[in-house]
Amino acid sequence: MTELDDSEKTLPETLVTILEPCEVSLAFDYHNRTIDVRPIATALLQWGYDRDSLAGDLWQRITDSRQKIEILKKLLRPCDARALLPSPESGFVPRRARTWQEVRSKFLQSDDLRASVISWTRDFYLDLLLTIMAPSRTPTPSDRSTSTRNQQVFRRKLFDRDGVVSLIGKVLDRRSYPAPPGMSYFSTSILQGAHIIHFSANSHPELRKVLSIFAGQSVEMLLTGSQINDPSNGLLLDVLTHELFGSFRFGIECRDKTYRLRKLYPDIGLSEQLARHNDGEELLFGWKSHLVPPPSSLLCNVHLAICHVLRESNAFPMILAILEDEEEFNSGNTDGDYWLVAGASYLERKLRGLAASSYSDTDGLDEDERLVKDDHVITAR
Repeated sequence: MTELDDSEKTLPETLVTILEPCEVSLAFDYHNRTIDVRPIATALLQWGYDRDSLAGDLWQRITDSRQKIEILKKLLRPCDARALLPSPESGFVPRRARTWQEVRSKFLQSDDLRASVISWTRDFYLDLLLTIMAPSRTPTPSDRSTSTRNQQVFRRKLFDRDGVVSLIGKVLDRRSYPAPPGMSYFSTSILQGAHIIHFSANSHPELRKVLSIFAGQSVEMLLTGSQINDPSNGLLLDVLTHELFGSFRFGIECRDKTYRLRKLYPDIGLSEQLARHNDGEELLFGWKSHLVPPPSSLLCNVHLAICHVLRESNAFPMILAILEDEEEFNSGNTDGDYWLVAGASYLERKLRGLAASSYSDTDGLDEDERLVKDDHVITAR
């Protein structure tokens, strides 16, 4: 006789258990590709910045009708006996004489419950992972146009805080040190002001919405208007390291006001600059001036959590392929049935952002930032 598994699980643990691999398929189609739901949803629930917030959001999705609730009541029992219905605050055990394996099997037999999990995962895939990986609209500094003044001010504040050196990669700004400094552990390059959460979040309300769920608190005030260019959302990086940071190949962990570099991938295929650091190496921001805000611990840790989700879900290669296809679609290569499907998916993603916003994507920007968008001045991040 099989021993019953009636161990208590938290809400995130319960949902992860339900999503363990089995014969029932969980997937959705996007951009002429089939996206497996399980690794993405599981990575969000296990590696998201606020796992309880993410699990609570999914729980709301699967308890939004009486029919779904009745199914769940037959499968799960809240550990708090006073609770008439399962709630996000409860721990869970299977109903009497059931195992967690049976709970999973019965849960996935429900078309409505399966559809809820798929739609939730799809929303986070499109509105968070795909959108935040897409090329952003950070203005490129230019001496010929006043439309980039805010970006220049942003970079200047970072110089005021950290000096003319990128602490990540140990790179001196070439404009300040035109000749090699004679220190083997430093190199020179043109340093850029890099956004921890990229500039385009300012005009993506759906991205800010899912980021707030991901973070367990509102990020609206941190990522709109002039706040998007606050030095607390900035780092000084050379071009290559900027690109790697923007594609979530490494991150920064902040605990108790101590910043540490976190390398999630082997040095091979990354950069010489990152190879100068050990994983967990401490970074000392603000050594030139403590009057300029240091990097936001929340934004750093949210960025790092996204790095983990992309790695653990193995979503990065698929997202990269989709974005490359979108780039080809934008260039005018629309021949054939594949491009009809791919183009429809791309337009759907763009329309999701428009539908979420009741204002123009230039609302909340100052005059200079509007000019940047009108002039289509863009860069990698």
